[in-house]
Amino acid sequence: MNRKPAVWKNPKLWALGIGQTLCWASLFYIFPALLVRWEGAFDWNRENLTFAFSGALFVASLAGVLAGRIIDQGKSHLLLSGSAVLGAILLAGLPYISTLLQFYLIWLGMGLAMAGCLYEPCFAYLTRRYQKEAKRPIVMITLMAGFAGTICFPIANAITDLIHWQASVWLFAASTGFIAAPLLWYGSSDNATAEPQRSPSAVRPGFRAVMSPVLKRPGFWALATLFASVSINHGMIISHSLPLIESRGVQPHHAIAAASFIGVAQIIGRLVVLPLEKHTSLVSICAMALVSLSVASGSLALAGYSIVFLGIFILLQGASVGIESITKPLITAQMLGRDNFGTVSAFVSIFFVWGFALAPALGGIIWASYGYDALFIVTISLGLIGLISLLIASRTQSQHQTDTQPELK
Repeated sequence: MNRKPAVWKNPKLWALGIGQTLCWASLFYIFPALLVRWEGAFDWNRENLTFAFSGALFVASLAGVLAGRIIDQGKSHLLLSGSAVLGAILLAGLPYISTLLQFYLIWLGMGLAMAGCLYEPCFAYLTRRYQKEAKRPIVMITLMAGFAGTICFPIANAITDLIHWQASVWLFAASTGFIAAPLLWYGSSDNATAEPQRSPSAVRPGFRAVMSPVLKRPGFWALATLFASVSINHGMIISHSLPLIESRGVQPHHAIAAASFIGVAQIIGRLVVLPLEKHTSLVSICAMALVSLSVASGSLALAGYSIVFLGIFILLQGASVGIESITKPLITAQMLGRDNFGTVSAFVSIFFVWGFALAPALGGIIWASYGYDALFIVTISLGLIGLISLLIASRTQSQHQTDTQPELK
């Protein structure tokens, strides 16, 4: 009888969780945490600075496909740890730049590091390693890494106030290179897997052979639409969170508190996945999260009438995104299979990352042209589009299984 992995007693999963937390804090959250500081230090406008972060996300989405191939080849430990070292080196170089072009080049390189050591490659490794039992390890990692922003924002700004922003950057670079990288190496060094072993002479299929049949399946494009809808929704909400909340008549200090609690709500959402999955399917959990995503935007639109609606928004927005971050790799594996999962997952995630990268600018265009009321309509619609896409993906999966099932003679 197979036992589910005792994740909280597994030192390698603890290593991955701590490594992921440090990498997210150092390579991702450090940008919004120090954005205002860089704006003042370099005398560059905020729009030019944020282009660098969008560029990093675009590079990460494209390089993620190569990262997936490396994971499928059983070299996860090299990818995760090497990418963390690359990110640490680039981050440590930030204090030495003097031009906007140099800033862009560093963050484009940071996109390569993100592609190799953040959630996507880590979850691909866990799915490859644990197969159908990957859910609990993924939940554990996301619960731990969910505190990355909570760690980064206060520490980065406290050190900047006490010394300077360069010292803050060097601290996070050191934590990534000297702590996160070794932990990621150790945590992903076990490449034993439940998938069928290939003979030594077997040739691993090329990229075209892997992706061509997948791209022909409607379920792939439905999942791509689903993930893009979620990332655009959350990207718009987060990037405009303070002015969005204040547009409802909420006082600025209350708006800051509300925005900070969205991350806490994400952790709550992740915590409820395991109890829920004992009573309902993964697709149903994902569907409930997508409905909640739309309800969250509707609640924020009504926040001017009662603070209760603001509380509902915080809980549902955060919890929904927290649930989706866990169900994303699991739904992908369930709908598209676990063979060559690193490559397939990275390819479908391109649309998720692109959506997140484009969301701030799209939100700004909608706000400038039609106001925040129109933005609420868009974010509500995106949740519903994601729900429809999920139902289509589930339907096409059932049809695909029926079509590929051998006939009984």
